Amino acid sequence: MDKEPFFKQVIGENKDRIYRICCAYERDPDERQDLYQEIIINIWKNLGKFEGRSMISTWIYRIAVNTSLMHIKKESRRNRDKTELNENIISNTAENTTETEEKIETGKNIEKLYSSINELPSMDRVIISMVLEELSYKEIAEVTGLTVNNIGVRINRIKKELSRLMEEKKYGI
Repeated sequence: MDKEPFFKQVIGENKDRIYRICCAYERDPDERQDLYQEIIINIWKNLGKFEGRSMISTWIYRIAVNTSLMHIKKESRRNRDKTELNENIISNTAENTTETEEKIETGKNIEKLYSSINELPSMDRVIISMVLEELSYKEIAEVTGLTVNNIGVRINRIKKELSRLMEEKKYGI
């Protein structure tokens, strides 16, 4: 198999998913881009090790999540204050665009969602990012090593916690 065309195909099919995982782990746009590049490099380096025992998308999730966790560990050592949300991103975007108010509100809600996801424990971030990608419970169980039943329970708990966090952000608690 020729590695380069296969790599281009795999990245083309999964780039949006990879980016959404980056959004769940990294708030800063520059750091998010760095994380995205790290994941792409790790996929390239390990593509020859893909054995086909699982779907390629599941394998990519594992690489993306592991790379994201290592990135967060590395970043937290360098900068313990990294978890503050930069509200300027939202306000600058709103000032510099002619989007409708509805699109702006949607963007704010998405930013709040990713901010809330960022506050979850790492395994919960992994699980909810896969839920957002509409993976089945079975696929999520494969990636995480948990049982399908445990995945269902955890997803319900994560959704409740995200609702609570979003509500806090809504009222500025």
